[in-house]
Amino acid sequence: PATEDILAAIQSVPAKTVFVLPNNKNIIMAAEQAANLADRKVYVLQTRTVPQGLSAMLAFDPEADRKQNMMNMVKAYERVGTGSVTFAARDSDYEGHNIKKGELLALENGKMAFVETDLKKTVVKLTHNLMRKTKDSSFVTLIYGEDVAEEQAEQIREAVAEKLGDEVEVVLIEGKQPVYYFIISVE
Repeated sequence: PATEDILAAIQSVPAKTVFVLPNNKNIIMAAEQAANLADRKVYVLQTRTVPQGLSAMLAFDPEADRKQNMMNMVKAYERVGTGSVTFAARDSDYEGHNIKKGELLALENGKMAFVETDLKKTVVKLTHNLMRKTKDSSFVTLIYGEDVAEEQAEQIREAVAEKLGDEVEVVLIEGKQPVYYFIISVE
């Protein structure tokens, strides 16, 4: 969204203090510009992914002051590892990966991790990689997109849970998002 769109959203909220969660590194600057133009106190948290934003939002406490909320929200989103699975729209060569149109692209925290052809293998491997890199993780959320059937998503959730073991809770959510077969949150 443009700065004007973010500013309009800020101004539409009946609050004296507003927290903005960009959830995308490309939106942070526009959010900061909107914050400077607003007629109230606006704090932009540096969330770069939807799972980070969700975690920060869940850490918000309406009874706490701004400083405590900022601290809690930042701590919450910094603990989140994010993965996503999408597809290649065309043949390409990216960061040493020879990619064919239609292949699955596994992204770890926004960066290309690997290319695969099987969706279940991709999600299991990507989630396992994120678990190894995210300290003290015990909770995984798999958000499946509009192009994944519920039955297939449940089979993938079961495969992930089996790979990670009983100490990790794996939750499945229907996100209906386009483009991304799965968005994965590890915390």
